[in-house]
Amino acid sequence: MHQQFLMEGDKIVRDVLLDPHVVISQVIATRPWLDKHVDLFTKRAIVVLEATETDMLRITTLETPPPAIALLNINPPQYNRHEIADSLSIALDNIQDPGNLGTIVRTADWFGIRNLFCSEGCADMYNPKVIQASMGAILNVNLHYGNLGDVFRQFSAETDFTIYGTFMEGTPVNSVLPPKKGMIVFGNESRGIAHEYLSFINQRLTIPTGDSSRKHVESLNVASAVAAVCAIFHCKNANP
Repeated sequence: MHQQFLMEGDKIVRDVLLDPHVVISQVIATRPWLDKHVDLFTKRAIVVLEATETDMLRITTLETPPPAIALLNINPPQYNRHEIADSLSIALDNIQDPGNLGTIVRTADWFGIRNLFCSEGCADMYNPKVIQASMGAILNVNLHYGNLGDVFRQFSAETDFTIYGTFMEGTPVNSVLPPKKGMIVFGNESRGIAHEYLSFINQRLTIPTGDSSRKHVESLNVASAVAAVCAIFHCKNANP
């Protein structure tokens, strides 16, 4: 195994090239793209390969071949137990759609959430659709894969550490005192949070609808739910 992954597309590749902290193994791009962005390579020791559009079509995982692809090494996530215990993180139970996972990663990065805990049934973080949906945020967020029960047991003993679960019924998230630390659990797209984890949930949250007179049969898409909860908590923390 080479332990490497691709980041594909004009903007994503430009962004990683502009970030001096990202170690890039190789860039493959068309001649027009290389000529336009030659300044991005002048101070970086990167292997640069020119490719035709036909070459890019063979290499890419996307439907439309991008003008540039970057090859990066897979690095293990940084695990700092004290940092996790003293901040807000997200736990994902069996999120199988890679587009959802990538969007959640992007949302977490936007709101400054640095650690996501994924059950073993979650989509692979290096799935090309996850990478594309995250728009590069995958490089800024630590995704830890493993048994969520072990994670909950470890952190539930921390002082003032609350484990929140998102459900169709619960306390409206906009009426909850926003936490500075803790963990928010989001469940599978169709089945929600697994029964085996319910005993770890300290408080059930729900996202109130805009029209209480309507009967909503379907729940929000999980990526939308993550965005809504994070936005509400962030706004309440910013405007206590």
